[in-house]
Amino acid sequence: MPDESLVRFRRVVAAGLAELERRRQEVNDLNVFPVADGDTGDNMALTMRAVLHELDGMNGRPIDELGRDEIVAGVARAALLGARGNSGVILSQVVRGAAEELASRPGELVDPVLMSAALARAAAAAYASVRDPAEGTI
Repeated sequence: MPDESLVRFRRVVAAGLAELERRRQEVNDLNVFPVADGDTGDNMALTMRAVLHELDGMNGRPIDELGRDEIVAGVARAALLGARGNSGVILSQVVRGAAEELASRPGELVDPVLMSAALARAAAAAYASVRDPAEGTI
């Protein structure tokens, strides 16, 4: 049976990527720490584009025919393999943390409460992935 929350998840990822791409230059301009190389927005967009590409090509099957475990594992893998630059790698850990929380609660509707827990785990994963985390790194 199709899981409508997974279809919505794909829409959320697509909308997030569209907004990130729309604000890419703004994010690039904010990039001053640790090096002002001005590519954070570019790298984050490329990382999330890899996630969306994975969602759209999950073994040639539509997202609504896949299970949550398969989707979250694929998304986490795609984020890491598609990561560009420091910001992309850190963002991939955000994605991994969120994916792990979603996978740990099978059968639950992906609603605001579950997304809140997923984002909390995502933040913890991102901080844990950086040896000496400092605000402004991402």
